[in-house]
Amino acid sequence: MANGLNSFYTGRGGQDTSIRDRLPTVNPEALRDPKHYRASPELAAAVDVALTLGMPLLLTGEPGSGKSGLADSLAWEIGLGKVLKFPVKSDTESRDLFYRFDTVGRFHAAQTKPGDDTALDPKKFITFAALGKAILLAKDRAKLIALGLQDHVAADAQGQCRSVVLIDEIDKAPRDVPNDMLVEIEHMQFNIPELADDSRSMVQVDLIGDENRYRPIVIFTSNSEKALPDPFLRRCVYHHLGFPPFKADAQNENVVTVESIVQARLGDRYSPDGRIASHVASALRFVRYLREERHRLERLPTLAEILDWLNYLMPQRTQTSEWTILAALDAGATDSASQKKLADSIKHLLLKTAPDQIKAGDLLKQWREQPRAESKAG
Repeated sequence: MANGLNSFYTGRGGQDTSIRDRLPTVNPEALRDPKHYRASPELAAAVDVALTLGMPLLLTGEPGSGKSGLADSLAWEIGLGKVLKFPVKSDTESRDLFYRFDTVGRFHAAQTKPGDDTALDPKKFITFAALGKAILLAKDRAKLIALGLQDHVAADAQGQCRSVVLIDEIDKAPRDVPNDMLVEIEHMQFNIPELADDSRSMVQVDLIGDENRYRPIVIFTSNSEKALPDPFLRRCVYHHLGFPPFKADAQNENVVTVESIVQARLGDRYSPDGRIASHVASALRFVRYLREERHRLERLPTLAEILDWLNYLMPQRTQTSEWTILAALDAGATDSASQKKLADSIKHLLLKTAPDQIKAGDLLKQWREQPRAESKAG
C-alpha cells in the first residue's frame, strides 16, 4: 500500500538499504474480511434456494466480482468455520476434489520396507481434499472408525459438523470433469479403490440417514472461460454476479451499490472526515466514467481492482497530508508528484491492457473538463 508520496524503487542502479525498513506492511486480507461482504438481494435469494434444496450453487461473473468471497461471507454469517477451498487446475480430475493417493510414495515404501504392513497401509498415503474432508466431517464418528478413516479427521473436531466447500474456477477443469462428478456431488459419495483388500472390493464414503443434516454446502465459481455441460448445470442453483450499479444508476435504495461496497470494505478510512469522503466520491465518479461504453476500453476495471485502487490512494493517517494523491483526482493545482502517482495508479491498477493504458491521460483530462453538473452525475 502506498504511504504518502514515497518511491521505493528507482531502477537506476543506486542502492539504499534503509528502504527495507520503510516498505509498507501489507495485509492482503484487510479488504477481504467476510463481515464486510455485501451481497445483492438476488444473490442472497440464490443462496437461500441452494441451502433449502441442498444443491450446489454455481456462481459466474467477471474475475474480481466477489464470487469466491461469498463462500467466506456465508460461512462467517452462519458460523460454519473456515471454508474448505479447492482451486481447480487444468489437469484436475474428478477424484482430486475428494482425495489424492500418493502412488509413488507407496511404491517407494514397498521398496524400502517390504513386508511391513503398517508402513504400507494405503490409508497412510491418502490426503483428503476439500470436498472429501467435508464429507468425512459430516459422518458419524463410529462409521469413520469402521472405515478406518478416523485419523483423517482432526482430533479436536467437535463431533459431526457442516462445512462450506468452495470449488474455485470449475471452468478450468477438463471438459469431462464436471460430468464425471455428477453422482458424487448429488449424493455426496465417493469411492476409494486404493483401500480395497481381501475383505472388501471397494470402500465407499457417503452420507446416509441423519448424516445429511451435516451435508456440505458446495459453491462452484466459474469465469465462463468455457461452457459447462448441461447435466452439470441442471444439478446446480445458478446465479450470475454482475458488476453492481453505481449509486447514480441504482433503481431503488435497497440495491447494493459500488459506493456501499466501498464504504463497507474501507470501513473507518472511507469517511473519517468530509474531504476524504468527497475525494472517494470523485474517484468513483471517475471509475463510472471509465466504464462507459463510448470509451471502448478493451477491459473494464473490476470491483476488486477498484478496491485495490482506492486502497492505494487512501491515506493511512488522515491527520497528515497523505491524502494528496487521492485529492489529485480533482485538484489541478495539486503538486506534480501527486499527479504522477495518480496517473500511474490509474494505468497500473485500473487499466490492464496496453491500448487502454495509452488512453489513460486523455480519459482523465476529458473527465476533468466535463461541466461540473455532468461530472457529478457521471
